[in-house]
Amino acid sequence: MRDDRNKWPPVRNGEREPLIGCGVQAHRIQVQRQTVLSGALDNCLQLINATSAVAGGEDQAVGNTYALRQRRDRVLAVNGPALEDGWHATHGVAVSDMSSAYALIELSGENAVHVIATGTEFVPDQLSASVSRLWHGFGNLLYRHGPDDAYRMHVRSAQFEAVWEMLGRQMTALRGVIPEHAATDQLALAGDDAILPYNKAI
Repeated sequence: MRDDRNKWPPVRNGEREPLIGCGVQAHRIQVQRQTVLSGALDNCLQLINATSAVAGGEDQAVGNTYALRQRRDRVLAVNGPALEDGWHATHGVAVSDMSSAYALIELSGENAVHVIATGTEFVPDQLSASVSRLWHGFGNLLYRHGPDDAYRMHVRSAQFEAVWEMLGRQMTALRGVIPEHAATDQLALAGDDAILPYNKAI
């Protein structure tokens, strides 16, 4: 079989030095647990002892433990209670541990929303029914967290390397970007022909 491994950068596990741009930083965030619950929204929330689920847009997650609304009948619990995988008949909810399936990235700084806007429609002060988005073609869960200028993005672990590289490319589009860490050498890979224009609506 032909060996094409050298055509792509190797997968690197564990912590990452942040990508630092002009008024924006990207950090990989580690959480203890990510659990998907499928069923009626109220039943999902009851099972994880949550009162509500962040739905994107102007909604804002606070703290280390919260729930995200992926769609009408699906919730992602971040650092929620440990639950057994499978069908929970008393609540009519299916539970799946997704801790290793999603990588979590946090974007912060005054220009974070501009980097987000290069790849998707996201208006922080407008209502949204779900945190599910496509960013440059990558499916993700996108929402505000903590300070007003911080955003979190859950991406499939298998796509993390590609998303991380794309973040570096889009951060390069901001004037005055100066990589400050050796781990940000991916920024140097970006060329002007790879930069997508900003969403002018932001």
